[in-house]
Amino acid sequence: MNDWNHKQPPFNRHLGVNIAEWKEGYVVLEAEVLPEYCNNSEIAHGGFISSLIDMATGHSGLFCEDPNRVRKALTLSLNLNFIGQASGTKLKVVGEVTGRGRKIYYSKAKVFDETNTLIASGQAVCRYRTGSES
Repeated sequence: MNDWNHKQPPFNRHLGVNIAEWKEGYVVLEAEVLPEYCNNSEIAHGGFISSLIDMATGHSGLFCEDPNRVRKALTLSLNLNFIGQASGTKLKVVGEVTGRGRKIYYSKAKVFDETNTLIASGQAVCRYRTGSES
Protein backbone atom coordinates (compact mmCIF):
# COMPACT_ATOMS: atom_id res chain seq x y z
CA MET A 1 0.00 0.00 0.00
CA ASN A 2 1.26 3.46 -0.92
CA ASP A 3 1.55 6.28 1.58
CA TRP A 4 0.26 9.15 -0.51
CA ASN A 5 -0.35 11.42 2.45
CA HIS A 6 3.12 12.98 2.23
CA LYS A 7 1.94 14.55 -1.05
CA GLN A 8 -0.82 16.51 0.67
CA PRO A 9 -0.50 20.22 1.46
CA PRO A 10 -0.08 21.27 5.11
CA PHE A 11 -3.75 22.39 5.39
CA ASN A 12 -5.01 18.92 4.46
CA ARG A 13 -2.65 17.27 6.94
CA HIS A 14 -3.68 19.78 9.63
CA LEU A 15 -7.31 18.71 9.19
CA GLY A 16 -6.31 15.04 9.42
CA VAL A 17 -7.44 14.19 5.91
CA ASN A 18 -6.28 10.76 4.76
CA ILE A 19 -5.94 9.64 1.14
CA ALA A 20 -7.54 6.18 1.20
CA GLU A 21 -7.41 5.49 -2.55
CA TRP A 22 -5.81 7.36 -5.43
CA LYS A 23 -5.39 6.63 -9.11
CA GLU A 24 -5.52 8.53 -12.38
CA GLY A 25 -8.64 10.72 -12.36
CA TYR A 26 -9.95 9.41 -9.02
CA VAL A 27 -9.39 9.90 -5.29
CA VAL A 28 -11.05 8.82 -2.04
CA LEU A 29 -10.39 10.95 1.03
CA GLU A 30 -11.38 10.15 4.61
CA ALA A 31 -11.68 12.53 7.53
CA GLU A 32 -12.76 12.41 11.12
CA VAL A 33 -15.22 15.08 12.22
CA LEU A 34 -13.61 16.49 15.35
CA PRO A 35 -15.57 18.78 17.69
CA GLU A 36 -13.68 21.83 16.40
CA TYR A 37 -14.96 21.07 12.86
CA CYS A 38 -18.61 21.28 13.96
CA ASN A 39 -21.17 24.05 14.02
CA ASN A 40 -23.41 25.03 16.95
CA SER A 41 -25.68 22.08 16.16
CA GLU A 42 -22.70 19.75 16.72
CA ILE A 43 -22.67 18.51 13.11
CA ALA A 44 -19.95 18.93 10.49
CA HIS A 45 -19.62 22.62 9.61
CA GLY A 46 -20.31 23.59 5.99
CA GLY A 47 -16.86 25.18 5.76
CA PHE A 48 -15.22 21.89 6.73
CA ILE A 49 -17.30 20.01 4.16
CA SER A 50 -16.47 22.67 1.54
CA SER A 51 -12.77 22.21 2.21
CA LEU A 52 -13.10 18.44 1.77
CA ILE A 53 -14.84 18.91 -1.58
CA ASP A 54 -12.14 21.35 -2.69
CA MET A 55 -9.43 18.86 -1.69
CA ALA A 56 -11.09 15.93 -3.49
CA THR A 57 -11.82 17.83 -6.71
CA GLY A 58 -8.23 19.07 -6.76
CA HIS A 59 -6.53 15.79 -5.87
CA SER A 60 -8.57 13.84 -8.43
CA GLY A 61 -6.50 15.44 -11.18
CA LEU A 62 -3.10 15.25 -9.49
CA PHE A 63 -2.21 11.56 -9.34
CA CYS A 64 1.32 10.68 -10.44
CA GLU A 65 2.87 7.21 -10.25
CA ASP A 66 6.31 8.68 -9.50
CA PRO A 67 6.46 8.78 -5.67
CA ASN A 68 9.05 11.57 -5.81
CA ARG A 69 6.89 13.89 -7.91
CA VAL A 70 4.23 16.19 -6.51
CA ARG A 71 1.80 17.65 -9.03
CA LYS A 72 0.10 20.93 -8.13
CA ALA A 73 -3.06 22.75 -9.15
CA LEU A 74 -5.28 25.58 -8.00
CA THR A 75 -9.04 25.87 -7.91
CA LEU A 76 -10.52 28.39 -10.34
CA SER A 77 -14.18 27.72 -9.58
CA LEU A 78 -15.98 25.66 -6.92
CA ASN A 79 -19.73 24.99 -6.77
CA LEU A 80 -21.26 23.27 -3.74
CA ASN A 81 -24.55 21.56 -2.99
CA PHE A 82 -25.47 20.71 0.59
CA ILE A 83 -27.91 17.82 0.56
CA GLY A 84 -28.20 16.56 4.13
CA GLN A 85 -26.67 16.51 7.61
CA ALA A 86 -23.85 14.16 8.47
CA SER A 87 -24.35 11.38 10.99
CA GLY A 88 -21.41 10.01 12.94
CA THR A 89 -17.84 11.23 13.11
CA LYS A 90 -16.33 10.03 9.84
CA LEU A 91 -16.70 11.38 6.31
CA LYS A 92 -15.68 9.87 2.97
CA VAL A 93 -15.18 12.06 -0.09
CA VAL A 94 -14.98 10.65 -3.61
CA GLY A 95 -13.47 12.89 -6.28
CA GLU A 96 -13.39 12.25 -10.03
CA VAL A 97 -12.07 14.10 -13.06
CA THR A 98 -14.88 14.68 -15.57
CA GLY A 99 -12.86 16.33 -18.35
CA ARG A 100 -9.52 17.95 -19.04
CA GLY A 101 -7.41 19.97 -21.39
CA ARG A 102 -3.69 20.74 -21.28
CA LYS A 103 -3.83 23.19 -18.37
CA ILE A 104 -7.42 22.94 -17.06
CA TYR A 105 -9.39 20.02 -15.66
CA TYR A 106 -12.97 19.63 -14.47
CA SER A 107 -13.90 17.46 -11.53
CA LYS A 108 -16.69 16.52 -9.17
CA ALA A 109 -16.86 15.22 -5.61
CA LYS A 110 -19.42 13.63 -3.32
CA VAL A 111 -19.30 13.55 0.49
CA PHE A 112 -20.77 10.59 2.38
CA ASP A 113 -21.24 10.10 6.13
CA GLU A 114 -20.75 6.92 8.17
CA THR A 115 -24.09 5.52 7.01
CA ASN A 116 -23.06 6.08 3.37
CA THR A 117 -25.65 8.85 3.06
CA LEU A 118 -24.81 11.54 0.51
CA ILE A 119 -24.53 14.83 2.42
CA ALA A 120 -22.91 17.16 -0.15
CA SER A 121 -21.58 17.35 -3.67
CA GLY A 122 -19.56 19.79 -5.68
CA GLN A 123 -17.97 20.57 -9.01
CA ALA A 124 -14.70 22.39 -9.69
CA VAL A 125 -12.61 23.85 -12.44
CA CYS A 126 -8.91 23.49 -11.63
CA ARG A 127 -5.74 24.70 -13.32
CA TYR A 128 -2.45 22.84 -13.25
CA ARG A 129 0.50 24.81 -11.91
CA THR A 130 3.28 25.25 -14.44
CA GLY A 131 5.24 22.02 -14.67
CA SER A 132 2.40 19.86 -13.35
CA GLU A 133 0.50 19.42 -16.61
CA SER A 134 1.89 15.97 -17.42
